[in-house]
Amino acid sequence: MTFFSQLQSWCMKNRLLVIICCLLAITFVTIILRQMPSDSESLQSSPLIQENNKNQSLTNTKPTNTSSTNQPPTAIVVDIKGAVKHPNTYQMLSDDRIKQLLDKAEVLPTADLSQINLAEKLSDQKMIYIPQKGEQPKTTSASMVTSTGSSSSSNGGITTNLNTAQLNDLTNIPGIGPAKAQAIIAYREEKGRFQSVEELKQVKGIGEKTFENISSYFSV
Repeated sequence: MTFFSQLQSWCMKNRLLVIICCLLAITFVTIILRQMPSDSESLQSSPLIQENNKNQSLTNTKPTNTSSTNQPPTAIVVDIKGAVKHPNTYQMLSDDRIKQLLDKAEVLPTADLSQINLAEKLSDQKMIYIPQKGEQPKTTSASMVTSTGSSSSSNGGITTNLNTAQLNDLTNIPGIGPAKAQAIIAYREEKGRFQSVEELKQVKGIGEKTFENISSYFSV
């Protein structure tokens, strides 16, 4: 009788024992396989992979600035007169302030800066007059920027600069209430500087008729 025949005969006599041994072997192999990490888990646990995942996460969470207000400043020309050493026209940027213009023109010791809003933004084709101490700001044939964002025009009327006017400046204009004033400021914050008075038509709540009634009160 061969060895295989003897083994087969033994297995037939001890079938229950053989079945139990097979079950134990299968259980043991299953436990070993479950405890072994898969290839993907091994890669994920790698320090290099973890660092790359962390960097990728930080990159994805960086805020993106899609605001249309981040427009590059444009070149403007302003005129300054009065109590300064160098009264002249100066090329500035649209996001410059009156303080930066005064740094170029050099204020005289006799200048009364209490009447000037140094933090006000400059606007193109405007004339700024710096009064002497004890003197009231003069009105000239050119436009003169004041600390309220309004300007005096050559025809004696008062115009409000759309790019510098605040809420109280806008509500002082006939036909503009708090809602329309807020809409103008919101449009300016979203779209950037007004390029023309005509652009008021694009503000929510200002139609053709309203524009005709208020357009003469504005400048840019």
